[in-house]
Amino acid sequence: MTPLDPVDVAGRVVQLLESGRRESTYKLATLLALVDICVENTAASDGSLTVPVNEITHRIVAYYWPQVRVFNHRGRLSQNKSGRSIPDRIADVRVQLAAENLSTAEAAREAEHPDYVRLIRSLRPTVAQQPLTHLQTVPHVRDRDIRDDFLFDASGFHKKMTVGDVDRIGTITLRPGIPEGLRRTSALLRGFIRTAWTHDVVAFNRAELDAEDLDGFLFGTDRTALRSLVEPLRDLQDDLCFYCGGRMAGDVHIDHVVAWSMIPIDGVANLVAADSRCNLDKSASIPVRAHVDRALERPHLTEIARITRLPLLYRRTSSAADGVFASLPVGALLWRGVRDYEPHTA
Repeated sequence: MTPLDPVDVAGRVVQLLESGRRESTYKLATLLALVDICVENTAASDGSLTVPVNEITHRIVAYYWPQVRVFNHRGRLSQNKSGRSIPDRIADVRVQLAAENLSTAEAAREAEHPDYVRLIRSLRPTVAQQPLTHLQTVPHVRDRDIRDDFLFDASGFHKKMTVGDVDRIGTITLRPGIPEGLRRTSALLRGFIRTAWTHDVVAFNRAELDAEDLDGFLFGTDRTALRSLVEPLRDLQDDLCFYCGGRMAGDVHIDHVVAWSMIPIDGVANLVAADSRCNLDKSASIPVRAHVDRALERPHLTEIARITRLPLLYRRTSSAADGVFASLPVGALLWRGVRDYEPHTA
């Protein structure tokens, strides 16, 4: 099979998602997980990338983790048409771990909490049986065998897979060209998938929901989980804004150096304290590489992660930054400071 051009990869993904209606948001969560993994990891010499089912399951759980909170007065939102769902099972564990100050899926994973380990193992067969089996099939067609495994060979996956089957297969291998295509078009695909996800949640809940509010709820970071970083980061930065070096007065903002909208990493290595002026001006902009490098070079990050019980995620932040910058076109504007940008160079 000839490797696809990145634009063709994005086009095929969009076409796949637009083919028929979905019974749940699982395919969308799986695609976002694969996009993130491709941004953060380097493909093999032949352009392929082998991904453990465990890692895919964890990334799916991480997306659903904040989404199982109560949404306004409507309670927990449905993410499928009927039956007990993956988010339902996540919600039960999330409540238990929150009582132990493990507020994110990444924190629970890094702590190797037994309840979280069991959750991932229990969900792996569901991920294999449903999104991985059906991700590349065209729904609602007469011939149910019609499929086009352009992302990965799914011939070993089926809807009756057991834990033993998943253990035996263990991984998927994205075909040559797919990792590069997903990485280079990640910003476009992420926006499209999020819009489709929001639309599906509205449909599944049969309610008048504001799409903008819902998107922020589904995909925004849970800021309450990050407040524990305010004082440790203020101390680390001598009460100075990470970006401009000015004294921080009033409300201190915790900012994702590599923007959350580009790659969702709630790790201490990717989080800094900033004044409101810099943080609001930067918003979701991609910063200059120097800001990312300075963030990664800070001392005592491991100790701050231990104190706050938030994950460090140093390697993920570093590799994600590499992937984000590598996918940018020459000339893309990078944020250096308030109203100050510079063009990206190869």
